[in-house]
Parts: sequence; structure tokens; C-alpha cells
Amino acid sequence: MKNECSIVRDLLPLYAENMVSDDTAAFVAEHLKSCEFCRKEYEQIKEPKPTQKCNEAAPLQKLSRKLKMKRIQTIALTAVFVIALLVSAFAVLDAPIYQPYSEGIVTIEKLGDKGLTLTFDESVTGFRCDVHEAPDDSTVCICDIEAWTTLWDKWFSKGKENLSTTVVSRSKPMYLFYVPNDASENVCLAKYDPYAENQIEIDGTTKGVTTLPRLVLGYYLILASAALGVMAAVWLFTRKKQHVRLWIERIGLYPVAYIVSHCIISGINWETYSISRDFSLIIFLSILLYSGLLLAHNIWYLRKEIKGQAAEK
Repeated sequence: MKNECSIVRDLLPLYAENMVSDDTAAFVAEHLKSCEFCRKEYEQIKEPKPTQKCNEAAPLQKLSRKLKMKRIQTIALTAVFVIALLVSAFAVLDAPIYQPYSEGIVTIEKLGDKGLTLTFDESVTGFRCDVHEAPDDSTVCICDIEAWTTLWDKWFSKGKENLSTTVVSRSKPMYLFYVPNDASENVCLAKYDPYAENQIEIDGTTKGVTTLPRLVLGYYLILASAALGVMAAVWLFTRKKQHVRLWIERIGLYPVAYIVSHCIISGINWETYSISRDFSLIIFLSILLYSGLLLAHNIWYLRKEIKGQAAEK
């Protein structure tokens, strides 16, 4: 009986799948009628077993998601660099080209009791007038006048009317200085005294005062270069720590973006006579370029992951 049970148990998997001959099937069926132990084992074999589904599509779905993400980031990268290119073109075309002093570049006329009217030469397409108290004499006002044109105005905005503006007196004598912003001395155009009989005295001489450019952009450039050097050193010492190295690369991209932005806006010069404009453009452009570099960095690593998954397949 034991030998018969052993033989039947060996045959049960085949019997359950109808993979035995008719004689063997009759033998096993006859045995199952009289052997409760073998019959229970047969019932267990016949019971449907929970199948562990191996989701073979999961790796493919993951790969598909990464490919889709790569396409989206590539489109975003293209858009960011197109915007950065447009901003760079604007910065170059709209950069002020300061006009040197020449006779007739500014015409000064009295405007009733309110002040003076300044009319600029047709070559001037932009100007700034800054009225402030004299640093060494609070009873006198100074009006610093700057005039410039741009490449955009030279090429695309010809034929405009002469620019003019009004300078309001502060009930104090006022000296009007033309600031050429080319390392030459400022020119005293005129003196305006609202209480004098001859209120406007045309001068046209230099007074030994020179407006110097700001050098702060150079300091920021040095700071960005130093930060980049530190990031490069840390990156070299964290080769075995991939996660740390990844974040160092991401952070280190901003000094790169700032240096490139500085070169686009100001070239290799550290000097600037329009610090607020230049620094604002550098920051804005550096943020754009940094976003683009981050996208390019992510696309690079996504590409490596996609290649690795494709190789495993």
C-alpha cells in the first residue's frame, strides 16, 4: 500500500493535467477512491493557486516615462536658451553708447520761472538728468547730464524728434554739468541763478571733475570665479559620493551661468557707468542660463539612465 501511495503521489501532478495514459488514469482514479490521504493531496493540487504576477511591463513603463520626461525637458531647454538669446541680443543692442561732449549736444533755454528746458542733439536717443545738492556746498545744486545712443536706435530708430526735458530749479543756484562717461573731465555747460538778473550764464569749460566708472561688477565676477573654484575642488574630493557630487554639480552651475552672463552683458570689462542696468541684466540672464544648464544636466543623467535600462533589456 505504501509503495502504491508513493507511485500515485508521483503521478498526481500528471494526472491532474490529464497527461497520463488511460490505464494509468484508471489506476490512479481507483486508488483515490480508497485512499483518503492521496485524495486530499490530489484536491490540493487541483485547487487554483494564487499566481504571483510578474509585471514585466513595469520596466518598460518606467523607461517610457523617462523618455517622455527627457522630451519635455529638451523642449523646455530649447525655450530657455531661445529666451536667453533674445535677452542677450536686447542687452547688446540696447547698451548705452555714451556721447562725448560737443558744442550743441545740449541746448539750454529758460522756462518761465519754473526752471530750464534742455534740448538734445538729434544723435542723442537717451539721457539722464540728476539734480542734487553740491557735496561741499548745500546752497548750490548740481545737475549732472548724461546722453547716449544705442545700436538699436542707430539701426532702427532714425528720424525721431530731438529729445528734451525740463529741469526744475530748487530756488538755488544750479550748475549744469555734462558727464561724458569716457574718463574725460565733466564739462560745466552753464550756471543758472533764479535770483540773478542774467539768470543763465553759459560756461562750456571743464572744472577738473571726472566721473569714474563703478568697479563692483568686477568684484562680483571674482566672487563667482572663487565659488566655482571651491565647487570644483569639492567635486574632486567627492568622487565616491555620487549623491553629494550630483548636488555639487547643480550648485556649481550657477557661478558658470553668472560668469557667462557677465561676459555677454559687459564683455571682459569690469567697469560700468550704468551699474543698475548692467547688474539687473546680468542677474536676470544668469537665472535664465542657470535654468537651462540645470535642464541640460538633468537631460544628461536621464540619457545615461535610459541607456543603462536599454542595455539591461
